[in-house]
Amino acid sequence: MTETCFRMKGTTLTSIVLEVVNFEPDNFELQLSQKIASAPQFFTRSSLILHLMKPLSATEFELLVALCRRLHLQPMAVKGEVAELKPTINDLGLADVSQSKFTDSALRSQRVSGGENNKGSGENDSHASQQEHTVSTPSKSEPAPAAALTLKPAKVINRPVRSGQQVYAEGSDLVVTASVSEGAELLADGNIHVYGTLRGRALAGVKGNTGARVFCQSLDAELISIAGQFIMHETVKGECWKKPAQVFLEEETLRIEPLA
Repeated sequence: MTETCFRMKGTTLTSIVLEVVNFEPDNFELQLSQKIASAPQFFTRSSLILHLMKPLSATEFELLVALCRRLHLQPMAVKGEVAELKPTINDLGLADVSQSKFTDSALRSQRVSGGENNKGSGENDSHASQQEHTVSTPSKSEPAPAAALTLKPAKVINRPVRSGQQVYAEGSDLVVTASVSEGAELLADGNIHVYGTLRGRALAGVKGNTGARVFCQSLDAELISIAGQFIMHETVKGECWKKPAQVFLEEETLRIEPLA
């Protein structure tokens, strides 16, 4: 009997969606480089989905991809106005995901306690993850989803989450009873609880639940996101750094408070 050579599985991949509204190479490169410089740990070597809002020529598209790669982003797919670009997309080794379903939202960085926003010049990128569990923010006119009515029993992880590992709690809270290493990633549709040190990334309310929270016994996270809004390590290093803390969204601003 022939030994099995491979298996195919579905997976979860957190990606950045870059909406290309107007491509003028010099201005585009300047704005994108400024955006990356605002949070280099978050953007550098991140997988990228290019969303073309207007048609580009093959030459312009090749230049766009080369520019992104030069800035250490990794384009993997494209969607939007791609009808005339299919041969070029194939030649560049990218996937055309125009027919796939996504839920995108503006990617906004918020300071805690009413501080200034961490904004770069590129304003049209959004954070998404594939397989329908994207980091999305409802519009102001939409009420926050009722987590208590929709979430399943919590997903519990009784081991450390190591660098490079990703854990996703679909339709539920996520509870980790150990520490989370730098380079690890936690995602949950509901709340995230870490009964140890949180050093990696924690993304709660990834389907738009603005009432989700992140709780941990020692806060040292690379990134925390709730319903698409995020703060980086530099912001996290405040009064609750390496102390028990909770992070929640209040009036579109992420707040960090000590746990009682």
